[in-house]
Amino acid sequence: MALDTDDEILQDFLVEAEEILDGLNEQLVALETQPQDKDLLNSIFRGFHTIKGGAGFLSLEAMVTLCHKGEDVFNLLRQGERLVDAEMMDTFLKVLDSLNSMFAEVKAGAFPTEADPAIIEQLAAYLSGETTMAPPEPEPEPEPEPVVTPAPLAETPAAGDDITDDEFEALLDQLHGNAAPGIKPPAEPPKPAPVKATNDDEISEEEFEALLDELQGKKPTPKAPASVPKPAIETPKQPAESKIANTASDSDEDEVVTAIKPAAAAASPQAKASADTSVRVDTARLDEIMNMVGELVLVRNRINTLEAAFENEEMAKAVNNLAVVTGDLQTAVMKTRMQPIKKVFGRFPRVVRDLARNLKKDINLELRGEETDLDKNLVEALADPLVHLVRNAVDHGIEMPDVREASGKPKQGQIVLGAAQEGDHILLTISDDGAGMNPEVLRRKAVEKGMMDEEAASRLTESECFALIFAPGFSMKQEISDISGRGVGMDVVKTSISKLNGVIDIQSEIGKGTTLSIKVPLTLAIMPTLMVMLGNQIFAFPLVSVNEIFNLDLNKTNTVDGQQTVIVRNKALPLFYLRKWLNKNNVSERKATTEHVVIVNVGTRKVGFVVDQLIGQEEVVIKPLGALLHGTKGFAGATITGDGRIALILDFPELMNTYAHRNY
Repeated sequence: MALDTDDEILQDFLVEAEEILDGLNEQLVALETQPQDKDLLNSIFRGFHTIKGGAGFLSLEAMVTLCHKGEDVFNLLRQGERLVDAEMMDTFLKVLDSLNSMFAEVKAGAFPTEADPAIIEQLAAYLSGETTMAPPEPEPEPEPEPVVTPAPLAETPAAGDDITDDEFEALLDQLHGNAAPGIKPPAEPPKPAPVKATNDDEISEEEFEALLDELQGKKPTPKAPASVPKPAIETPKQPAESKIANTASDSDEDEVVTAIKPAAAAASPQAKASADTSVRVDTARLDEIMNMVGELVLVRNRINTLEAAFENEEMAKAVNNLAVVTGDLQTAVMKTRMQPIKKVFGRFPRVVRDLARNLKKDINLELRGEETDLDKNLVEALADPLVHLVRNAVDHGIEMPDVREASGKPKQGQIVLGAAQEGDHILLTISDDGAGMNPEVLRRKAVEKGMMDEEAASRLTESECFALIFAPGFSMKQEISDISGRGVGMDVVKTSISKLNGVIDIQSEIGKGTTLSIKVPLTLAIMPTLMVMLGNQIFAFPLVSVNEIFNLDLNKTNTVDGQQTVIVRNKALPLFYLRKWLNKNNVSERKATTEHVVIVNVGTRKVGFVVDQLIGQEEVVIKPLGALLHGTKGFAGATITGDGRIALILDFPELMNTYAHRNY
């Protein structure tokens, strides 16, 4: 029997459960370093409880069973009866992995597979006390005080068909059982007025749900413990529901209200009103809207070009208004596609924790700029490259604890993963305070692998040496492992970033650490470009790759190893004539003594391209190549310029691999 994936309640559960599972990934790793953080323990407890409630309503028994066991263990933890250790954290992370697998099955429309019995048995062992218990923290001996017997619930006053907040909280206090066995009496004698429940006063979920049923006029559930007295109060009318939900949210019992939300049995009017302010939209529809906005941008560019031919003030004003409205619409549609990069960053605390534990290293991961927004497609495309880079920082970058101490560093290594918006681009950085990279070692490795001769290697700058790690098959690890891989990871990273029209830069210092910077556009749908002419054909350079533009005196070029070069800020950069590659039919012997040169970032290298004419910057919409040009090397797509002509958008890394005689 399959699940109905179109069911609205199931879809609501999937959305909520996915958010909770993403949060649990970070929270569980944080708990290992903050095992006594009450807020963190309560938050994780609520996460398990909420998933269990929604899964129970949908009859996903495997998820219910696993969440129930996890919830019970965390109930012990937040009551201080146990402390988290590394082995227990390993078990919790296995529980999370199992829940993620079940979630994937439910998302695919199948009922979840039962969890590994070994995991259930381990959780049961924690509950039964068969494993080593954590030593309790010493507490000062309280002064002997009289035991306070709670008043019968029947005496709780009820005004009409409703109860006040104070009355409800007093009722919760009595259900908590301040004088129940195993619970310490309050530090001071209770006052006649009701005392508000605190986060440390707990009742079981069954007790609280039974109470809610009573207050909402439902038949008491049979699973409520017999030891809990039934409240003898008048059944409130339906309007009291919102008051109950609001009051409960002020205490630790708010997870119960959240858990039964999918059933819509106890959803408050406030929660319903909040839910009505948002809708779920298929990303394919957003892509379609973005394509239409792109067409509008092309029309705007065309009208701007036509308007220049008419010296009409009124028309100029209308065209300017159109440009403003189009720009605002473009921004608004882009924002609907935006997601915080936290969706990607959230997985890395777990990645670093597991790798560091496997390698016996002590590493702290710091996340910065998690709320930075970028295009949903980019968020998904950046996930794998960033995993490669973070894994390499853990494996290659950070030294072993004893090595760090011997060199005067703290035993714990630091990795910082950051994101920030810079104009129409996003800057991602992965920094570590590890050993850094030695340019001489990289040069020697390149010669050993036959990538270049010693003379060519000796001419490499430090930046060019660092770029060698992105060469196919280049690895600094002598042994092969499932962490360092087989030397293909960094090559994959460079290829993936290049496909996103991004650039990578590496800065490293021996003994200080390494920083990798990735610059990608905010969106892949609309791209700012530099338009150039080669003969009679227009080509578009992605502006993110353009470093600088200048006029070159051809008498100031040099030839090194058969490659023409130009000196830019004391660095020799290779120089290529694009018309010889892309416009061979119109190549003529030019007698000019100066040329237009565009310096472009290709991966981690800088390359100079000679063009015939510079047109200027233009925002374009990327269109896929037609059937005749599909698969042509060196082109990322095509676009329509403001004057109605077709311009091909260049893919520089692929262009270099296709036409240049050496790899960059």
